[in-house]
Amino acid sequence: MTLLTLKPPRRFRPTTSARRGPAGPTAPQDPVTQVVLMVDLTSPEGRTWWAVGVGDTLAEALAFAQDSCPSDTSWQPIGWNDLYGD
Repeated sequence: MTLLTLKPPRRFRPTTSARRGPAGPTAPQDPVTQVVLMVDLTSPEGRTWWAVGVGDTLAEALAFAQDSCPSDTSWQPIGWNDLYGD
């Protein structure tokens, strides 16, 4: 049995930004979004793996999930589901 160790993302970003300065609230800021996915991956040998992917873009989240897989083979995403966000 292989134990999956998940590493936290390198950084977390809030989903909204509200800043207060000496003069009170500032102009509304654009919300900062982060992509969080559950990714299904497969290897050339037909093995399958699930991993969580996190990033500022879809491509970054998929790369994060691939980096979380065992390193003894290559992994390709075959599907994913949003875990967070709209």
